Amino acid sequence: MIDYVLRDFVPATVYEDLTDSGTHQIVIRVRSCKRSNVENRAYELDVEDRNGTRFRFVVWEKSKHGSEYDWQVGHWYELSGVTANVWPNGKILHGASKLRIDHLGSERNSREATILYLTDSHLGKQIHTYGGKRWSVTPERGIKAAIASAIEQRVDAVVHGGDLFHNPGDGISEDDIETCRRELVKLASNGIPFYFIYGNHERDAGRRVMEEFIDNGLALHLGPRYELINDAVAIYGIDYRTKWSDTVVDLEPASEGVVTILCVHQSVEAFSPTSEPDCDIRGIRDASNVPLDVIISGHIHARDTKQIGDTYALSGGSTTRVGSEHDALQPSAELLTVIDGEIKVTRQKLETT
Repeated sequence: MIDYVLRDFVPATVYEDLTDSGTHQIVIRVRSCKRSNVENRAYELDVEDRNGTRFRFVVWEKSKHGSEYDWQVGHWYELSGVTANVWPNGKILHGASKLRIDHLGSERNSREATILYLTDSHLGKQIHTYGGKRWSVTPERGIKAAIASAIEQRVDAVVHGGDLFHNPGDGISEDDIETCRRELVKLASNGIPFYFIYGNHERDAGRRVMEEFIDNGLALHLGPRYELINDAVAIYGIDYRTKWSDTVVDLEPASEGVVTILCVHQSVEAFSPTSEPDCDIRGIRDASNVPLDVIISGHIHARDTKQIGDTYALSGGSTTRVGSEHDALQPSAELLTVIDGEIKVTRQKLETT
């Protein structure tokens, strides 16, 4: 249960009661807030209700009370006059001209967050070859197992490190798109946000699919502006680059006391078997204007960890059997647990047979 006692909350709607007719009254906690770059929108917020269910809240420019309001992360608000869009994949709350806001206060016990990190799912791949050997793979089983694990553990967020789709260049099948959509709908229905970066396999077709998922409230694209998870973690992302040497690691500074995580999809020197890796952990860390506590990387399909100075680095393997050793390679995900700045990483093997 959440401990917050500033005044008694009045009975109000929760997420599951929201409908697309009429206006609603609801108590929410702001998890993250950013100015919108979409026309006529003032803010886009990630919020949760009193049951801990997460969803999106859009404040429109036409709202006198909301468009210039000083929304504070971690604080509770009682909203009235809000409306909702109800989609098959979730609900979005809207605050426009009728929006009224009552600030209820904040609660701060400990800063805790749990994140399930997965990478290199390669949906659509059927055969993997390495060293003259070839074997069949079933990527859909890996992503389903990972999403089921996230829901069962009630994690605060799922982060994908790139190559969600295989897409060898001839497009992505409707079956693979629908498989992914169904799994993301499950996450959204359980109030778990899905953050991602683009890998080298997404290409134009993958970007179009992911942009549709973003528009439908199923995914959030990580970039240089941080996404705040539970007021405990600020997470950033840099998409795959063909020339990492040209990359500028210019990130939005986060508030003091949160753990900073950067997600990349490159061949990183600490983990890569190649003689010419794209980059190295020290180079990424030193180029960043924001101190990085954790760097998580995909791309090389091999699980490994390194501690380099004050930065913990993690290569996440894959959720399916792609890599150099068929028998030894175990599909897996990584559970990152953050409590008051302390970080624990646990590999979780996925049952895909």
